[in-house]
Amino acid sequence: MKMKTILAGSMISMLLLQATAPARAETSVIQERPLSATDIFTAPLVRAQMEKVASWQWRNITSKGWSNPQTDWTNGAMYAGMVALSKITSNPFYIQRLIQVGKDNNWNTGPERFFADDYCIGQMYSQLYAVYKDSVMIDRFRKLADSIAEAPHTEGLEWKNGIHRREWAWCDALFMGPPALAYLSAVTGDSRYLETADKLWWKTTDYLFDKADSLYFRDQRFFDQKEKNGAKVFWSRGNGWVMGGLVRMMDNMPESYAGKARFRELYKKMAYKIASLQTADGTWHASLLDPESYPSKETSGTGFYVYALMWGVNNGLLPEKDFLPVIQKGWQALTACVQPNGKLGFVQVIAAAPGKATADDTEVYGVGAFLLAGSELIKYDLHKNSSANIVINNTTGFNREEVIEIPYTQFTAKLGKAARKSFKVTDVLSGQEIPQQLAYEGSKTPQKVLLLVNVAPGSSLNLAVSEGTPAPVKAMVYGRFVPERKDDYAWENDRMAYRMYGAALEKFPKEMAYGIDVWAKRTDDLVIDNWYKLDNYHHDNGQGIDFYSVGLTLGAGDTAPYGKDTIYFPKNYRSWKTLDNGPLRTTFALTYDTWQAGNTAVSVTKIISLDAGSQLNRMRVQYNFKGNTLPVVTGIVKRKEPGAVLLDEKNGVMGYWEPVHGEDGTLGLGCVFPKSVAGMKTDNVHLLSPGTATGNEPYVYYSGAAWNKGGRIATAEQWFDYLEAFAQKIKEPLKVTIQ
Repeated sequence: MKMKTILAGSMISMLLLQATAPARAETSVIQERPLSATDIFTAPLVRAQMEKVASWQWRNITSKGWSNPQTDWTNGAMYAGMVALSKITSNPFYIQRLIQVGKDNNWNTGPERFFADDYCIGQMYSQLYAVYKDSVMIDRFRKLADSIAEAPHTEGLEWKNGIHRREWAWCDALFMGPPALAYLSAVTGDSRYLETADKLWWKTTDYLFDKADSLYFRDQRFFDQKEKNGAKVFWSRGNGWVMGGLVRMMDNMPESYAGKARFRELYKKMAYKIASLQTADGTWHASLLDPESYPSKETSGTGFYVYALMWGVNNGLLPEKDFLPVIQKGWQALTACVQPNGKLGFVQVIAAAPGKATADDTEVYGVGAFLLAGSELIKYDLHKNSSANIVINNTTGFNREEVIEIPYTQFTAKLGKAARKSFKVTDVLSGQEIPQQLAYEGSKTPQKVLLLVNVAPGSSLNLAVSEGTPAPVKAMVYGRFVPERKDDYAWENDRMAYRMYGAALEKFPKEMAYGIDVWAKRTDDLVIDNWYKLDNYHHDNGQGIDFYSVGLTLGAGDTAPYGKDTIYFPKNYRSWKTLDNGPLRTTFALTYDTWQAGNTAVSVTKIISLDAGSQLNRMRVQYNFKGNTLPVVTGIVKRKEPGAVLLDEKNGVMGYWEPVHGEDGTLGLGCVFPKSVAGMKTDNVHLLSPGTATGNEPYVYYSGAAWNKGGRIATAEQWFDYLEAFAQKIKEPLKVTIQ
């Protein structure tokens, strides 16, 4: 998929205004009851704090500018935390802002090619690539990684001759360099990058790690230095970066990786040592062995320690009973350093050794550490204490606001008797109830549970199912038989409206039409009943208009048998049945009498579904005929004037942007197929996509429309992008896991 997200300055400002809105709204739900001392460790409150801190940071950057280049190590650490937040927030702003960073830098690293500080940003590029699958995100970093893997790396690590610009000669580099290579290895499958990171990690460790104290010297200059109390100088933040780098390395090592055990051993040694050095205020002060000489709190090192220790508990490397009190004390101290506006204080400024920190001191890397820590606390709470029954993962780079379906028997299998009778579904992290519908599909008992969810790119949604009466959901879809208008069957959602024609219309030859008709809407309200009642829907009454012309064509994406350049149209439908009718999905079946498709007698039933929020209908066309296969064609009628055409055979997308229809505007029509389609073409009447139907399974595809005055899709490019994205979503559906 080619990522086309563009965030101009005005768009960034708008999204920044929105960025804190979900946190505010969700926090209000969470805080309906008094908070206890343990509430700050629960997933909802942790996420609210993360969004508060992250949003302040982006506002500050927008208003004051970047303090350092966007490819700088300081920002690289922040990006690591922002990526972690993007995976558990419902707000797509955070990942979109990271995409803009990549675009601003042409997806390049910093200017000094072998300087770990300058390619820390590679971690973010690889993580974004894992979501968006756009090779431009990693191409330049991969070329750099190739050169790092091929370099001899035979120099010593003494702090001279600018060695840090070529080798990992200081302990902080173990957060910047090795994880960047490891993440790239994980997303490309190229083991050379991980093996290089492994080798060079131990080169640095053999030189800087003090086995007696299980801590790292910052660099060779500190080997013989002492603190005021006579202790060795072990910098808190430097060792915090090492701990952060350790867990990020292990996160990208396959379980079977030969060197993983050695990393685990080192991690445990450091974890126990670090836990023993926590101060009474819950933080780790700037100097680990002489905290009294640096009495203020320090949140950047503390954030990385909370992150790394919580990771160890979550991954079974550290005993919960010993480490959870340390972690919770550290998180409590971190949140106490967050000011009311979201600014994180007590971050030691850029340095290479222990130093002071004040409540007003902040830096982007401190925010990154804070967010990483929060992300691991959320994982722990969701696993240990949450009532989450369902997890929905979005592995694509699209914001997925759509209706998902879960088989009813599977959904209710582990529910109690009372909950099976009546249940509510709630987003665990926000407290918001999820709109739901039971889909009967024409049966007497529910067949599916439908949920309207919103899942940000690359993120997950945790849902809890509990006994209770669900909140009423405003109907967003509707369909009905319209006998008062010559047997139309009309249906709509909050985007567009459609109709197909019944037998009564055949008595009026001048009005006769075959295919799918489209009504353009600019309102979320359901309008069918009112428009038919007023009978002036060919005039724009402020809600929309019917100006689409179908005639004796396939209209807006209907399907019919095909052969020898001939479309074999049936007569209009003869019977109908509404199978479901909202609030999230309407489904109906239309049945047609037998007709001749060349030498083949054919009958058909079309089952059409339309979901809330979708521009496209799901079409399930079941043909009955003698024989194994039946050639069919799906078409969109063309206009005399030129329009924009998209025939993407590889992705199965056929799109049309009509010429302007006077003051009425322009309609976009489109069809999306689950597989690639060879032979797409245009003729004098239609855009056409050929296919093959069988008598055993329905012929399934998606068709629909958009209106340039509808407030959502205004250009051919936007419409074609929508269709291409829809095709990608079909191929990569939201992953639903029932716990």
